[in-house]
Amino acid sequence: MDDKKFERFGKYLILDHLVDGGMAKICRARFLGEQANKVVAIKMIQAQFSKDSSFVQMFEDELKVTFGLLHPNIAQVYDYGMVDEQLFTAMEYVDGANLKQYLDRLKSKNFVFPVEISTYITSQVCQGLHYAHTFTDKLTGKPFNIVHRDISPHNIMLTYDGAVKVIDFGIAKADSNSEATQAGTIKGKLSYLAPEYLDGLELDHRYDQFAVGVTLWELLCSRKLFKASNDLAVLKLVQACKVPPPSSINPNVPKELDQIVLKALAKDRNQRFENMDKFNRALVKFLYSTYPDFNATDLGYFAKQLFKDEISKDREKFFEYGKIDIKPYIEDASKSENSIPESSSKSNEDATHQFKNEIDLGFQKKEEKLEGTAALVLDESTVNRSRVVAHPNRVEVANSRVVRPRGVEGVTTVTNTTSRVRRRKVEGSGRSKVRSTQTVNDNEEKGGKSVFMMVVGLAIAGVVYTKSDILLPMIGVEKAGKNQQRVVANDNNGGSSLEGSIQFGNLESSMRVFIDERPINTVGIRASYPLNKPFTVTIRKKGYKKHQFNRTFKLTASQPNLYLAIPELERERVGLLSTSQNFTSGSKLILNIDGEKIEKVLPFSNMRVPAGQYEGVISNPLLGTERKILFEIKENKRLFLE
Repeated sequence: MDDKKFERFGKYLILDHLVDGGMAKICRARFLGEQANKVVAIKMIQAQFSKDSSFVQMFEDELKVTFGLLHPNIAQVYDYGMVDEQLFTAMEYVDGANLKQYLDRLKSKNFVFPVEISTYITSQVCQGLHYAHTFTDKLTGKPFNIVHRDISPHNIMLTYDGAVKVIDFGIAKADSNSEATQAGTIKGKLSYLAPEYLDGLELDHRYDQFAVGVTLWELLCSRKLFKASNDLAVLKLVQACKVPPPSSINPNVPKELDQIVLKALAKDRNQRFENMDKFNRALVKFLYSTYPDFNATDLGYFAKQLFKDEISKDREKFFEYGKIDIKPYIEDASKSENSIPESSSKSNEDATHQFKNEIDLGFQKKEEKLEGTAALVLDESTVNRSRVVAHPNRVEVANSRVVRPRGVEGVTTVTNTTSRVRRRKVEGSGRSKVRSTQTVNDNEEKGGKSVFMMVVGLAIAGVVYTKSDILLPMIGVEKAGKNQQRVVANDNNGGSSLEGSIQFGNLESSMRVFIDERPINTVGIRASYPLNKPFTVTIRKKGYKKHQFNRTFKLTASQPNLYLAIPELERERVGLLSTSQNFTSGSKLILNIDGEKIEKVLPFSNMRVPAGQYEGVISNPLLGTERKILFEIKENKRLFLE
């Protein structure tokens, strides 16, 4: 790292590139000054645009809008100016990913945002936008009347610590802007435009509310709301504004949330919420009345689990960046400032004052333990799957609302169980798993301000058609084929390479599947198993009693596929087990819980154990000692072993 030469950009040291675009590139950088541990994001405008006077004016308008915004849900702008005839802005570095990246990652793992997480993220966005909408010039008392105009999953950042940030006020409308939007151009992504935009009405905060509503709908349904084969068709869908309730796509969405979403997406903007604060209050009331155990830190646990590999790799990068000898770069910057200034800040504040809000990133080289609400921890080995029904816009999740797949050739359906059928609960486990394979067009083109203008613009520029199928099934939905089987390498099956498939209905991310009392890995909701080999199936979930299907199964060449509907699991009656601190080093407790061998190093405290009588062994391999113990765990009681 010491031998690598880094680029200096004015008073910033460029560390790496995050995004390269046609208009600008965004880099991570260190500030070269007294606060050299400060990491920022630098948006560097391409030189050809920096020489365009109209673009420079638009760029300055953006900074006028955003420079004064200081809110925890808005990415802060620290500095702006020009270096070597190249416009730039330095802003808060958001250590995370945008909402679109989260959606894509969840789809790749066959998951969807849990309802409570979707609600919380949206409420945070509402808070940031309400602040921007009502932002007032402190010196004059005049409101700026800011409208973001480009709210979408791309412009909502989620940090790995669970914070939500609205970014990119680049096309924001404010009364302080020097000129209005140029006629015949659309600013914003087509799928998130509001109907009033196409009607040519003056835009206000309700325009952003509609885009937030679209984003929430897509989080809940894991698909685009307004999607068609070309831009003009998308605009027609927006203008028609026929919005199905989210629960018609994802049955896990409560009706109360349906009402909130549909109100925000009302075609008549007068029927929407009065402002973003009222929208936020409705979301918060729903969130904590329906999911009283939800905590904001759940989003951080969720993010860390979802992007754990990226977080680990990025942290290693920062360790290396921390080893950079920045003294030569600081000296070089000082020499440049003393000769010909490289940077001319547009801010009214001194350069030394611009960075008084110190950000200590506090990176430490340690393994971070991921904890949190079990319902929000992703387990790639298990997932609930959806299936296609007759209505193209309806996907039913495999629970009490689902018609079980029966009569499919080559598939055996098993529902013989005495347990109760699963129903959606008011308390928020939040395990929503409706998914979509529909792809999102990330590069939505920008056209005219009205439908008429759009038609003219498209006639001149040409319509770009993208091949898409609006009837594509939701993610993970597969139509059962005849006698599905696959050939795989299987060294443990007497040379046979034929396997069948087991599909699990109602499988949740927190459940574990055991075949013949051995844990197995699943791909989505499916597991492979050799043909003609009898087996038993057990489902386990922390905090619940195990469920063992009351028969032995066998896959055959004529029936290679098996469908098992998992019933609602019964909560376990549990107590707590703690031990004395007096056990010698190397001691451990060995006991059998629900057919699973548990070894626990002593001492420990508050281990959750199902109520019942147990026979265990306290062993110390180092000393060669072993002692049998008998004890009983009572529900909601604590037992102390000495």
